[in-house]
Amino acid sequence: MPPRPLRTPMTVAVLGLLAERARHVYDMRLEMRERGHDRTLKIKNASFYDVLPRLIDAGLVTEGETVREGARPERTVYGITEAGCARLRDWLRELLDGPEGDTSGFTVALMFMFALPRTEVITLLERRAERMARHVEETGQALDAAARNGVEPVFLADHAFPLALRRAELDWLRAFTTRLRDPATHWPGPQSSHKPESQQKDVR
Repeated sequence: MPPRPLRTPMTVAVLGLLAERARHVYDMRLEMRERGHDRTLKIKNASFYDVLPRLIDAGLVTEGETVREGARPERTVYGITEAGCARLRDWLRELLDGPEGDTSGFTVALMFMFALPRTEVITLLERRAERMARHVEETGQALDAAARNGVEPVFLADHAFPLALRRAELDWLRAFTTRLRDPATHWPGPQSSHKPESQQKDVR
């Protein structure tokens, strides 16, 4: 059986959360619930305990101190390594830049894109939009040609529907990159340290 790929929406999400600050699993789960990410990724507690050992073995995450808050059980705090930060940035670049069919990967990259500089994200999204614009134009021309040749719309629907989705996504990409260029649009700053939560301030 081939080894499971390390890059999954869940591993990207965990690295993205830890790039903000060191956290325990409950804190990660709570943060994702507050942001609505859990509905997109269908996250369960077991998901964290599945991916964390893999990320630790890969040298991307470290297991830190155990903390206790009040009467709650002890929780282990996890932090991201420099290698983990570099891998996260590489994954985000790959997912933001394509392929267009990987909607789940693109969505999780949008969740944590602020791990990259704003200008780089704008460049990646504009490049994605340029490719999509070419695809939309070529597919639209092909559908128009088929219709002129007498192909009934019912036989083109399986192509027309994804084309409509691509057009909507293209419109969104263009509007969103324009918004990112606006200095009034907040862009979270990078984490100043990857020390455990008890040794650093939250810089968000």
